[in-house]
Amino acid sequence: MANRSHGKIDKLRPEVKSEVESMITSNNFTYKEIVDYIRDSTGEMISQASVCRYARRLCESLDSIRFAQETFRAINDEINRTPDMDTTEGIMRIVSHILLTNIQRLSDEDFDDVDPLKLLKQASDLIRVSAYKRGVDIKNKELTEMGFDAIKQKAFVGVAKKYPELYDKFSKALDELASEEGGGSP
Repeated sequence: MANRSHGKIDKLRPEVKSEVESMITSNNFTYKEIVDYIRDSTGEMISQASVCRYARRLCESLDSIRFAQETFRAINDEINRTPDMDTTEGIMRIVSHILLTNIQRLSDEDFDDVDPLKLLKQASDLIRVSAYKRGVDIKNKELTEMGFDAIKQKAFVGVAKKYPELYDKFSKALDELASEEGGGSP
């Protein structure tokens, strides 16, 4: 988002500026009524065109904030629906969806001014990020499984030493389960 310009309304006392913003967002006041309010409250003369420009920037800012909130809500909803998904995966899904939706809305003329090499680089960057994340996920899963296997091994060794009868029963139970599933020995 571009830096906001600092016009006369931005320089008003905070309580007056806040009231002007409330008047704009309520859609119950004309620009003339807002100009009159500013003049009556501060003695400052501001044109209706200035109020109009300020209102347009304010609405763009509010729309941008709403879009960000809706996107964040969508990411959270997606993550809540899929507990195994992390925040990064949720963000990638939402961004990819938005990107594809916007591309589908473009006409052939919209692509006339697009640098195909830049577009390919951006697509390649998105694919690279996705592949990198998948690689990290696989490594994390492998590390987790290796850690669990190490703990399991220590537990089995400890149980075998301290409780040999229990270890034998448990080992036989595992063998039976494995043979029932057709998987052979564990």
